[in-house]
Amino acid sequence: MKAILEQINSDVKDIFNNKIETTGSYVVPSRNDAGLTFKIGDVKKGKTIETCVLMVDMRNSTKISKQLSNDKARLGKIYSAFIHAMATIADEYGYVRNIIGDRVMVVFDPKDCHVNALTCAVLMNTVITRILSKYVALDDFKVGIGIDYGEMLVLKTGIRKKHEEQSEYKNLVWVGDTANIASKLTDAATKEIKVQNYKVKYEPWNHAKSLGIGSLFSSIYPQSKFAKPTPLPDYLPLTEKIFTEEEITQSLHINGDKNGFTLHSGKIHTIEKLPEQKIYIPNILMTENVYSVLKNKHPERIYKPKSSQSALSLRIPYYKEVSHPIKDVNVKVYGGGVYYSIVDEILK
Repeated sequence: MKAILEQINSDVKDIFNNKIETTGSYVVPSRNDAGLTFKIGDVKKGKTIETCVLMVDMRNSTKISKQLSNDKARLGKIYSAFIHAMATIADEYGYVRNIIGDRVMVVFDPKDCHVNALTCAVLMNTVITRILSKYVALDDFKVGIGIDYGEMLVLKTGIRKKHEEQSEYKNLVWVGDTANIASKLTDAATKEIKVQNYKVKYEPWNHAKSLGIGSLFSSIYPQSKFAKPTPLPDYLPLTEKIFTEEEITQSLHINGDKNGFTLHSGKIHTIEKLPEQKIYIPNILMTENVYSVLKNKHPERIYKPKSSQSALSLRIPYYKEVSHPIKDVNVKVYGGGVYYSIVDEILK
């Protein structure tokens, strides 16, 4: 045990003490890329790539596993069919770079990555909703897909194996927000989320008084007829605003004086709990980084003709902005449940 701890301590020290040299990449790196190294006692080499990342994940996998706990053969077929189908589609448009349980990570070459990622996503959704669901035959079988675009640092990590294997265990680590956000979108996709809102009537704080604007004016223009204005009130006129449960939880606090409960925004008069809302999150989600490029360069991929005419004004969107409560995703998100209708001919 002591020897293992000493080795790990030495290796970790080496990782932090040596620099990481990076080069830009225009293709998706692989485990055997010569530009990626993980040797101990040397400068580590990594690569940066700016591209799209897609995550696809099976919903309710824990529930399905429990439901089929006595039929492991069928459960195995579901997992095998899902991974095989998703990996097959991914290989047509990008590269599978991670498979963890029932989650598949796909990375695309930077050139045309936006349209390739969306094509991949729609084809995956087509297979899931029209083919896999037919064979799985479970109400809980659903899948979420998330896409984001941005820069990632790619590093190789692993160890050299000992004993009879005498080989290496190595894998790639994708560092950056892009993969994380794609993963969060995947977690939220194809879900029905309950949202609790509150209508709050309150008197907003008068920030002009708290900032001492009247006193400042008087000190700068002491001779002005406005040098001694009427004292400013502590609060502005009563107003109302809709708060989400998270917003009101973060804003609400107890004031030590006679005001009692207050918001960061002002003094509360009433709080009304509104009827609970249900928000359905579509199967395919993408960030504005992806959507904006598709809208400008490939509008035909996100709009469908409303009539035989192809004018953009006569088209309706496949993907709409999603009002989402996805934690740590502070950008606009667009979603849809599009699939290729050609699959219906195959299933006849």
